Amino acid sequence: MNFIFGLHSVEALLKNNPEQIELVYIDSHRQDKRVIQLVELLDQASIKYEYISKNILDKKAPGVNHQGIVAMVANKSSLLPQLTFKDFLKDKSVNESSIVIVLDGITDPHNLGAIIRTCDCFGVDAVIVPKDNSASVNATVAKTSAGAVNYVPVIVVNNLARTLEELKEHNYWIAGTTLAENSVELFDFTPDKKIVWVMGSEDKGIRRLVAENCDYLVSIPMEGNTQSLNVSVAAGVVLSYTKYIKKKN
Repeated sequence: MNFIFGLHSVEALLKNNPEQIELVYIDSHRQDKRVIQLVELLDQASIKYEYISKNILDKKAPGVNHQGIVAMVANKSSLLPQLTFKDFLKDKSVNESSIVIVLDGITDPHNLGAIIRTCDCFGVDAVIVPKDNSASVNATVAKTSAGAVNYVPVIVVNNLARTLEELKEHNYWIAGTTLAENSVELFDFTPDKKIVWVMGSEDKGIRRLVAENCDYLVSIPMEGNTQSLNVSVAAGVVLSYTKYIKKKN
């Protein structure tokens, strides 16, 4: 038997694949609005749940920040949170400081897992990947992410260019990381609004049509002999800088 943890992950699974959930354990001390809404969804789906103490929850999910919610699922594929792009755009909890990562052509599952882990550390609201030419969220990604796949929604879309257009319509600014003639250096860039960072593979970068849908092209300044970073490291750099600017402003 396997478990998933956290409100967002359990809610996403409940909305998309409720049949995979066998039982949900809830911290008996949590009576807030989010938990009440979750219980309503569980009742609607006729899924069993139990209120238990935090100590017992900690034993079921040792070393994990379970947020007082642990769901027992029947198979390992259920460990991966699912969320549609349409549902994300409707999410009222997303605020004006929202950060989204869009990955273009990241096919290495280890890189994807590392990026998801980094996104969890810096409070990214969602990771968006294309249906084709991308690593899928599998067991390797889950392991490399150190459990972050339970907290960061990974949204699969058919068309990245159209997805960026829709994000713009929802007041996001789009910044593509690439070294081009018209790129601005990262530390001269001020990502103080709702921001989408678009990141491509190390060998090919972001595709032309994707780059054309970016409001800004941004490069990370380099001083050594190596003029490129692993994409997961680059994600850490831009996200750390983004959180710094947002906190400063």
